[in-house]
Amino acid sequence: MAPVSLDLIQPEAKKVKKKVSAYIAKPVYSSIQESSSSTDVVFGTIVVDSSLLESKIGEILKHRFQARGDIKVHLNRNWENIKVGPNFLVNLKSCSPDTLSPSNYLKIELWDEGVKLGEFSFNVKVAHLQNVYFAQKTLDRGARLSDDFFKIRKVDTLKQYANSVVAGANLKGYEIASPIRQDIPLKWNHLSKITLINKGAVVDVFAAGNGIYVTMKGMALEDGVEGSFVRVKNLSSDKEFHAKVLNENSVKVHL
Repeated sequence: MAPVSLDLIQPEAKKVKKKVSAYIAKPVYSSIQESSSSTDVVFGTIVVDSSLLESKIGEILKHRFQARGDIKVHLNRNWENIKVGPNFLVNLKSCSPDTLSPSNYLKIELWDEGVKLGEFSFNVKVAHLQNVYFAQKTLDRGARLSDDFFKIRKVDTLKQYANSVVAGANLKGYEIASPIRQDIPLKWNHLSKITLINKGAVVDVFAAGNGIYVTMKGMALEDGVEGSFVRVKNLSSDKEFHAKVLNENSVKVHL
């Protein structure tokens, strides 16, 4: 594949090398070297190679999309190394599609000491590494969730592990909707909310509004999960209304 063209680099971008004190240079260079083991720092000059650029773009994408976990980027074409100063900047002009996906088309600018060195565009492969729940044993339909059922593994959630349940997700009120085999990642389509109120059940109705607070008995006319709205019939007046499910025995309605 053809290397990225550097024709757009402006002539005035050439700068005289300056001596940088060891005290100032140490934190700047050390942070860059952590990002790329192949980065060369000589007399205040940094070589932006593909590894360093990929690391920088990964940081930018993580910030842009407020992503948790780690973002890894791989250029789909060759990159010609560029020498810059320690305070160079990478500016992301556009990202298509404008969301994290296995493949993104990017347009970037490279700046050094206020001088734009050039504009570049290319496709990148993106991996979003997150801690995901994996079943430690076969889980049957209807099983209530417990931390003991799962182990955690870091995987790429943009590809075959898309829609997986990330470790730390709030699973309160969910149960297994379809069986899961051992070592299979837990996905949201494996889950369903637990039915708290069944059709025909007698429930406590709490009604409030405009300074009025009333309790009464009602009959649920449909199944309901936590936070959902169900039709309820007042046992005294036979009037029907919608109420929000609070728990297994109670619903709430605003007057």
